[in-house]
Amino acid sequence: MVKYLKRGLIILACIVVAAAGVWYIMQPEEMIVIVAGKQAINPEINGTGRISGGKKITVYADVSGIVDSKAVQVGDRVKSGDKLVDYVMDNQKLKVDLAKTDAEFSKKILDADRNKKSTYEKMMNDATAQINNCAMTYTSLEEQLRTLANQSYADDRFIAEAKKEYDRDILRLQSQIVQKEQNVAQTEIELKKIELLTKDEEEASKSKVDRKTDKAIDYHEDIATLNRKLTDIQVDRLTLPEEGMDAATHEKYLQIQANMETVLKLWSEARSQKDFAQSMLVSTGDIYSREQQVALNDQALEKAERDLSVAQTGTRSTADGIVTACFIDKGAMVEKGAAIMEIEADDMYLIKMKVSKYDINSIKLGQKAEVRIGDKIYEGIVERINQTAENDASGKAKAVVEIKLDTKDELIVGLEADVTLSLDEVSDTLSVPNECIYDDDAGSYVYMINDGVVTKVYVTSGVRDNECTQIEGIEEGAHVIMDPSVTEYVGEEVKEIIYEAE
Repeated sequence: MVKYLKRGLIILACIVVAAAGVWYIMQPEEMIVIVAGKQAINPEINGTGRISGGKKITVYADVSGIVDSKAVQVGDRVKSGDKLVDYVMDNQKLKVDLAKTDAEFSKKILDADRNKKSTYEKMMNDATAQINNCAMTYTSLEEQLRTLANQSYADDRFIAEAKKEYDRDILRLQSQIVQKEQNVAQTEIELKKIELLTKDEEEASKSKVDRKTDKAIDYHEDIATLNRKLTDIQVDRLTLPEEGMDAATHEKYLQIQANMETVLKLWSEARSQKDFAQSMLVSTGDIYSREQQVALNDQALEKAERDLSVAQTGTRSTADGIVTACFIDKGAMVEKGAAIMEIEADDMYLIKMKVSKYDINSIKLGQKAEVRIGDKIYEGIVERINQTAENDASGKAKAVVEIKLDTKDELIVGLEADVTLSLDEVSDTLSVPNECIYDDDAGSYVYMINDGVVTKVYVTSGVRDNECTQIEGIEEGAHVIMDPSVTEYVGEEVKEIIYEAE
């Protein structure tokens, strides 16, 4: 009997234990909640940023040339005036030598043209004066001859016919002279066209120039020969005897004719000399062009000498700072004005920190910041709030805040720095512990218990400090879950346990 009684008691105990286990399992999960209340918040924003220089300065090449060497590398700290780049000198010296040769050659050409112009101007002026003198003298002699002729009444048929023949010969020679002068003019035009060619074309046409010049000289010689023949015929015509003259008058008549022959020869020679001088005369426009070329070559020489001097000095830094980028290598060909390096000035340092869309509205220009770099702490102020967002490492858009540091230390650009921004105290504001607030793409939210069930409630979060965050969207006294495992029980019934701070 006792044996069966024991067995019954054991079975009863097992049933009680099983029933208790089932009852325990059926109880709702317990969640720790806090009561939302009002309190003062001393807000601050914590984050990390990177050190950058105060201003980016692009250094440009002072001269066109080939890079011989770089005196600095990316990451080096430089002072204003430090050499950054050396250039190959051979190329620069060659440019100076070529420019000097061009300048000297153009000056020699100009001097030669000026001398040529002066020589042929004098020749032309002398010939013009001789022509005028001959014209006056011939007119006077002609008047004397006409006076003597008017005193004679002879009318010899033979002499008249001879004069007609002479007149025909004179017209023929004058026609030939006109044709030769036209040939001279055409040749001079062709020579002028050759002068307008480029240096290479002019060199190729040098033999053509020589041939044209020789041809022009031949034409002038032909004209001189024809003029002499014309003079001889004109003299022969004038020396025809006039009937009715006595011996003394006829002698005087012949003397005047001989003087007129001499005058005609001198006149003809003067005309030929003037024509030749005009054909060889360098125009004022040509002299001006030569002067302009000399001026251009002098400027080119001055530029080449300046470039050589700059290349010998090399390109130098225009500010104190750190080299952050280099765009050239040894042996590279660079043009004057091309960007070769980038320097971040170290007269001022900035910390660029990315902050979320929830914190940016709490940040104002001039706010103080505490910046920790390694084991050193620096003071700073908000210098700028960039109006263009940038993506962080996760791809989320963040606002960029620039904090100016108050330091004379030489910092390493690119290092991370821990930043704490202290905001104005907010008193008597509704808040909850920081761990109660979550964020997703839709905004900030908390978990609350409504009718015993865990519910997700979106709220508007404000400033925060190390413990609490300002909140809107719930009422004072609302119970907010602060249990970290709450995400597993959304939509399930739970039992709340109010958290009470010690």
